Amino acid sequence: MCDEQHQKQEAPPKKKDLWDIMQALGPALIAATVAIMGSIYSYQQAQMTKASEMREVYTKIMTERESSDNNIRASMFQMLFNAMFDKDIDSADTPDSISLIKKRVMFLDVLSRNFDTVDIKPLFEDLDGELTKKIYNDKSYSDGAQKDYFAMRSELRRIGRNLSVKQLNALASLPGTVVKSIVLLEDKNKNLMVMQDESSANSSGDTIPVEIKAQGLDDGKVEIALEYQKTKVSDKGFKAPSFIITFYDMPYIDNSVIDKDMRVGVVLTKYATTKDLDLFRDRIDKRLINDYEDLKSGGITKYAELRLIRFPAKYTGHRDRPYLQEILQDLITEEKTKKKG
Repeated sequence: MCDEQHQKQEAPPKKKDLWDIMQALGPALIAATVAIMGSIYSYQQAQMTKASEMREVYTKIMTERESSDNNIRASMFQMLFNAMFDKDIDSADTPDSISLIKKRVMFLDVLSRNFDTVDIKPLFEDLDGELTKKIYNDKSYSDGAQKDYFAMRSELRRIGRNLSVKQLNALASLPGTVVKSIVLLEDKNKNLMVMQDESSANSSGDTIPVEIKAQGLDDGKVEIALEYQKTKVSDKGFKAPSFIITFYDMPYIDNSVIDKDMRVGVVLTKYATTKDLDLFRDRIDKRLINDYEDLKSGGITKYAELRLIRFPAKYTGHRDRPYLQEILQDLITEEKTKKKG
């Protein structure tokens, strides 16, 4: 009996299994897990709060910046217009004064650089017309004055062309956009020729289903008709609408919706009259002299380059306002598409 008790007393203790260990550590593990999850949650909440505060600060800064910028631009716009139309801008200047015209060209340059979404085409075309009359009026002005007027008109047209090409390039980045080149020529017999880049297409293979018909070239003005091929086929009596294009047509503003899914705009990028080679050779950009001479030797009297751009009709220009009916129809179509999906 004593031996049995002695053996029981000296028996090794039973080892604890994993479950026993988990039971022993359970409360501690749960407490640690809760603490860790609480810390993670608190950190995430703090990050979300911080991100929200950053967005609010950024939005406030951008709003104040936009408001300040708009105020400055509005003041600048008013100042420039007052300066352009103030009769007392310089009492020593006459309407034909070269210095006054230079100021007007400068004002238009500043306007075009800062207000490219404002339609200032009439101001450009009015001054261009005045200069054209002075350039070719042999009786009223000396050769030196006419050359100065020619140089200022060239500068004015450069300003207009730069702005229109800038807008054209911006629109060309839109998906589904296609740009096409057109060259117009007039020979000594007043015959008009049109050369169009028929191979132009975007990466999706889209082309421009519009044909340009030349109707006249005169002093930086190009009269054309835009013939939409789809309408021509469906309507045998269709007459293509005519437009007069100058260096001051801006595709942001001067564009037309010709179908539900497309707009088109036309930009004048180059215009040359070979008679200017004889009259103003020393005022023509030297890089263009050879081009003028090539045209003249080929019997060409007038030359123009156009860019025709097609871009999505859903693009809403700065002067456009979407019709409520179109908005509702788009919403209905989108809802039907979601239900089918």
